[in-house]
Amino acid sequence: MRRRSFARSLTAAALFAPFFARLERTRAQPSLGRAKYLCLMTTTGSNPSLWNGSTLFNASNQPLQRVADDVVIVSRLNGNGHCASHGSPGGLTGVGYSGFGHTSIDQYVARALQAGGVRTSIPSLILGGDPTQESTTFWRDGSRLTAITRPVAAFDAIFAGATPSDPGTDPGTAEPPSERLRRRQSILDLMLGELEQLRGQLGAEERIKLELHADSIRALEMRLAGDGGTGGTGGEPAPGSCAPPAGIANGDQVLVDDARCLDLAITALGCDLTRVVAVEFGHHQGTQVRLPGMSGGDWHSNYLHSNQIADLTALESWLTEQFVLAIEKSKRIPAPDGDGTLFDQTLFVWARTMGDAVSHVDSDMRAVFAGGAGGYLRRSAGGRHVDARGQSHQRALLNAAAALGVADLSSFGSGNLGADARLPLEEVAS
Repeated sequence: MRRRSFARSLTAAALFAPFFARLERTRAQPSLGRAKYLCLMTTTGSNPSLWNGSTLFNASNQPLQRVADDVVIVSRLNGNGHCASHGSPGGLTGVGYSGFGHTSIDQYVARALQAGGVRTSIPSLILGGDPTQESTTFWRDGSRLTAITRPVAAFDAIFAGATPSDPGTDPGTAEPPSERLRRRQSILDLMLGELEQLRGQLGAEERIKLELHADSIRALEMRLAGDGGTGGTGGEPAPGSCAPPAGIANGDQVLVDDARCLDLAITALGCDLTRVVAVEFGHHQGTQVRLPGMSGGDWHSNYLHSNQIADLTALESWLTEQFVLAIEKSKRIPAPDGDGTLFDQTLFVWARTMGDAVSHVDSDMRAVFAGGAGGYLRRSAGGRHVDARGQSHQRALLNAAAALGVADLSSFGSGNLGADARLPLEEVAS
């Protein structure tokens, strides 16, 4: 190289060095947020044609317009074959059937928060789904986790049997808190004893599931001991009201019960009982639908595979409505620490377990982000659309972790999908 050319190259290198350094930092150090809460809603895939179009909002997702300024819709995420078929574990884990150690993003975030010193009564809360079907959505260390599918059971798990305020109850006939605490702890001790007897009769995989169940019972026992059986969170009261809701009942429709579970999940966040909630609607193999304005039938067999486009459009709109109702409810709840509202501190994510559920391909996965999220999301008036152009969908999942300040993303999902596979999508973060 000639001396003059060499000098020019050195000058250019020096001039652009700060930009090169910034680029390297961006790739190596994802932008971290200050969100405190994660609310994850998940459903099976859809017909992508319902969401594709010349406008951001359409008949399928019209309710999002009510919160448009707070919404980021991501399209054309690539599931890399991990989310293409029924029961594929990759929807929330980023890992396909042939992988190992599957951990869904909700559990990954909850574990990281615990490691960082965040302590709540419930480390993570998974609700919803179809009680007649085995869920394949939520995972921890290679073991499937079972969600609480019924609203009454969800209420009992969240509030540890707390008694809602009921003006029709005679205070003189109410059970004393000390007696209620003693009785409930006795029941839990009995359950743990029975689980211990089962341990020696189970194989390795069943023992892991048993231990997870025992952990949840121990956590419930600690909560009861900490709040005296009153159902509170212990310590000083939070700025907002944490009174458990009254009138919780199980319904006769899976999707309606799932919506009730989502509502309970928002209440749990508002009481700071947990920082991570995940609610599944329906099941990928099929869920009976009997909602207003829709023909009765099966979500998968009829709505998706029998080309009932009008019904599928109405169902997608109904699901969107539930997502929006959760967001709107969070805007009415004061943040537990008194800094703004629950909405301001929460990242809402609607993720899919499959992409194109008609053709069973996952080259066009969708995700919807919303919420104040501690300022993490890059929002714009009227909503934002991000075309991922085939980037791995696990990068969108990692946005959920980064939004809550999780810095170590090195062990989530698949590590063989390119240099950026374990970095969140830059286009989503502010």
